[in-house]
Amino acid sequence: RTIAKQIQMVKQIGKGRYGEVWMGRWRGEKVAVKVFFTTEEASWFRETEIYQTVLMRHENILGFIAADIKGTGSWTQLYLITDYHENGSLYDYLKSTTLDTKSMLKLAYSSVSGLCHLHTEIFSTQGKPAIAHRDLKSKNILVK
Repeated sequence: RTIAKQIQMVKQIGKGRYGEVWMGRWRGEKVAVKVFFTTEEASWFRETEIYQTVLMRHENILGFIAADIKGTGSWTQLYLITDYHENGSLYDYLKSTTLDTKSMLKLAYSSVSGLCHLHTEIFSTQGKPAIAHRDLKSKNILVK
């Protein structure tokens, strides 16, 4: 657990009931850093556990990089580090972008494809349970 010390926090890009989301830099690349409030440790743990599930990786599911805990002496920060998507959420993207039919269908297909993978149980020695998202909305869909 040392990645948190290597990340340079650049700017806050979001805030919610669980904490804040920052755009950061790690090894010269942009990353998204979800910083959970310490009161939301259970949420951080649950999300970390889901992202670390074997066979979770999919081109239409947010890419997980790492989870880490950063102690500063007086308080603890819980980090979830993922791929960064410059276009932001579908909600924000659609406020400034008009899509043609082909682009709209491609976005819809990508969203459904990722959700389908999440919901599908995979039976094998390294299987994956079926996972319900429970908070699907345009603010939680990122545009590549």
